[in-house]
Amino acid sequence: MEFGLSEEETMIRDMAARYAEQEAARRAGPLDEAETFDRQSFGELAELGFTALPWPEEDGGAGGGFVGFALVLQELARANASLAAALWAHVCLAAWPVLRFGGAEAQRTYREALLEGSLPATGVLPGAVAGASRLRVGVTARRDGDAYMLDGQQKYMLGGSQADLFIVYAEMIEPAAGPAGSRRKRYSAFVVGRDCPGLDVQPVTKKLGLRSAGMAHLAFRDCRVPAGFRLGREGQGATIARGATAGVRCGLAAIAAGIARGAADAALGYAKGRAQFGKPIAKHQAIAFVLADLEAGASAAQLLVQQAAWRADAGAADEGAAAALALRYASEAAVAGAIQAVQVYGGYGYMKEYPVERYMRDAKTVHMFKALDGLDHMPPRRAGKGKGRG
Repeated sequence: MEFGLSEEETMIRDMAARYAEQEAARRAGPLDEAETFDRQSFGELAELGFTALPWPEEDGGAGGGFVGFALVLQELARANASLAAALWAHVCLAAWPVLRFGGAEAQRTYREALLEGSLPATGVLPGAVAGASRLRVGVTARRDGDAYMLDGQQKYMLGGSQADLFIVYAEMIEPAAGPAGSRRKRYSAFVVGRDCPGLDVQPVTKKLGLRSAGMAHLAFRDCRVPAGFRLGREGQGATIARGATAGVRCGLAAIAAGIARGAADAALGYAKGRAQFGKPIAKHQAIAFVLADLEAGASAAQLLVQQAAWRADAGAADEGAAAALALRYASEAAVAGAIQAVQVYGGYGYMKEYPVERYMRDAKTVHMFKALDGLDHMPPRRAGKGKGRG
């Protein structure tokens, strides 16, 4: 059995690591403090090909697969989890549904811009549509000739404050048929541009973590969307959302694993340089045990993410379960690791001039998104060979 990265995957990881260390890390603190999205950095990620990374070259992508994309998210999250989250939202919540289910008009209008990253985008977390979330679809759609009229509000869209394009799921309003309450809810998915009349983007500020990733509520009032910008068939929204879940989980797990790795590396670096009682605190047994726990948690999270990404690329039947397991473990490891890293720093850990307090806030926010959206739910495995599709 081979266990390791290919030459291409190693190159992708190293490219992302260089960018994270040279650019993303130095910008992270000021952007977090100002709660400002860095469009320049997002554009630089696009120039490196990261917005097109998961898709094959014959489809216009960069051919890096989910393994390559997960490696990029991990390296970025080590330095700036908000930037990694914005990239994740663009690729997993927006580009994937359009490239997979978009019709001729949606593909012609948005495909190239999404792959090139020239049009930052985001979408609704899939659990809101699948019913596993404490979030709910708050938008309705009714047919109006060759278009749909959207009304309502969709809350807490990560990346929403700066996105130019949104993937929105809406409950279909249909003529009454049968006894009240007997009709099953149907959802449809739509591509909606920021400049669409009737759409009001309401930025959400003063957040705990992922502060520079942006967030917004979307308010719709008689927002007219042409039928050509519906994704898939009418009423297929729940299927589209379920199809995105494994990739969404895998990407979010990669961000959590990156935070865990960043916290572990920061704590180790500080402990080696901080002396007490005549030797570095890393050599004190109590601190050494903490550092060992940090390393174990970060390494295990990275391995689970790599396995989940590999299964996604291979089209394995249990890719959903693998992604759920990776997200559950990585999000817990990120929170626990960040808290331990703050404690290693002592009083300095609570100061904004050091990155570990930001790791702690970002880790808690990733964990919140996982729990809020029901993304830590473990899909049941089928009897027999123990494999099942998530």
